[in-house]
Amino acid sequence: MERSEASSRLKSPDIFKGIAISFIVVLHLAIISKGDVGDPAPAIQALYLGLVGFFIMSGYFFKPGRGFKENMRRRSRLFLVLLIVAAAVLPLISFLWCSLWGQPTDFDDLVSCMTRTFALERTFVPFDERLPWAICGFSMGYYFLWCMLFAFVIFYAIADRIRDDARRGMVAIAVLLGITIAYRELFDFSLPMYANLSPMAAAFMTCGMYLAKYDLVGKVESGAVGNPKWWGLFLGSTAILLVMVHLLPPSIDFDYMNFGKYGGYSAVPYILEGILSFVMILYISFFFSKIPIISTVFEKIGEHTMGILLLHVFVAKMTLAPFYTFNDVDCLPTEFAGIARLVLSFASLFVSYLICEYGPRMLIHLGILGKNAEGETIF
Repeated sequence: MERSEASSRLKSPDIFKGIAISFIVVLHLAIISKGDVGDPAPAIQALYLGLVGFFIMSGYFFKPGRGFKENMRRRSRLFLVLLIVAAAVLPLISFLWCSLWGQPTDFDDLVSCMTRTFALERTFVPFDERLPWAICGFSMGYYFLWCMLFAFVIFYAIADRIRDDARRGMVAIAVLLGITIAYRELFDFSLPMYANLSPMAAAFMTCGMYLAKYDLVGKVESGAVGNPKWWGLFLGSTAILLVMVHLLPPSIDFDYMNFGKYGGYSAVPYILEGILSFVMILYISFFFSKIPIISTVFEKIGEHTMGILLLHVFVAKMTLAPFYTFNDVDCLPTEFAGIARLVLSFASLFVSYLICEYGPRMLIHLGILGKNAEGETIF
């Protein structure tokens, strides 16, 4: 994600992303069984709100004046490269590795994995229907890439027009929420490439853009710790969030358009909970930034959030393939549980980081990857 001039002097954005992606990785690998997700405790569901924090952060660092075409040119290239990697490269590696160790995978399984990554498998499928996993499947992040890519289309089309007019902004957010609610209530199937999730994601981006106008990150970073108002925002938002997630649990199935127990109408408390969780994690990021070792760890993790999102289950399956037998129900083997799963979570996070940190450098050295006009690698 791009950084503004403000973010280059602030440590919290990268630490924020590092904390949020760590929550998501641990939840996926240590807590959630994809065969039977069930209803985790509200506090666990609240941690999953870290996912929408990335939508808010994307809107927060929106740079006005570039125009729709330029903004989409900058975003689409990276996202399309990531989608190709997610859809073709990693599944093939996982397929070959699983085959080597005798996992019950075959060519049809590989095709199933690729079609799922291209978001074809769930097209026009009922929201609540759980499809079998491909044995060589690896990634939880592909739907997030599609959702964010199409959300950018909506957001960049309206951002410059509403940025300086809060009333228009509120109307835009209301319309996007209305579309989300109407679609969830009137229809019961997913659109191609998760396009049905994009209005909700664009609403979060719009909220992030307005939080930037009030310089929320800067105020948290530069606020006086002895100021009661500074603490009031943190304690107040956290308290309200805890009450809301207890009364209106936000669910952990964003990709199934499940925002809570009241169908599409749960989108309204869901967006409020997402904003409150953003504020809470931002404050936690500030506190962590004052602890040298911890701040360095989460800052480095935060620099590679997109890669870690794509790689964490891939690393887990590659690690476990020689020792456990996968099936098409559970993302990870059911016999691998308890403290061992938690250890694997952090191990996968660490290995993912190593791949993200040194993989692009190696590919650039080999001439496979290059740098864009801003001097950044395309991955």
